[in-house]
Amino acid sequence: MGVALLAGSLAAAAAPAPKSRVRVICNTLLISMSTENFFLAFGRSLPVWCEGTALGWSVIPLMNANLDALLRGRIPVEMQGRVFSVRNTFQFFTIPIGYALGGVLVDRVFEPLMAAAPPDGLAAALLGTGKGSGAALLFAALWALGVTTCLLFRRDQAIRRME
Repeated sequence: MGVALLAGSLAAAAAPAPKSRVRVICNTLLISMSTENFFLAFGRSLPVWCEGTALGWSVIPLMNANLDALLRGRIPVEMQGRVFSVRNTFQFFTIPIGYALGGVLVDRVFEPLMAAAPPDGLAAALLGTGKGSGAALLFAALWALGVTTCLLFRRDQAIRRME
């Protein structure tokens, strides 16, 4: 993940300003959500999980650079400190909450669901069986929700008008 972020940061620094920052933000998030979560859900080996993680995280610096540029261009300078402080607070305090919630969901919801699924069923064929299949189901749900959300927001005209 670290190498992917570094490579993505170098690419973002070298890239020219895009014609549409909103399009870059939406598309890079779609790429990230659709690759990493897909590989983590449906992959069966460490190299596949690493590849998915690298693909997913390599575009995040490009998304962040364009989001920051877009917001800095739209928010009055005298308000930027407060706006970015609040945005960063919500962004970073939710990360440990998400990790904790993910662990509880895997242990209490998704693992029991997968344990109750027929071993010769579609869920078992796609996500595996036994330990780890609940985590795979969580990543499959994140993949489906993430891709759906990205596709919906890509079509939102209010977001497009931020350009």
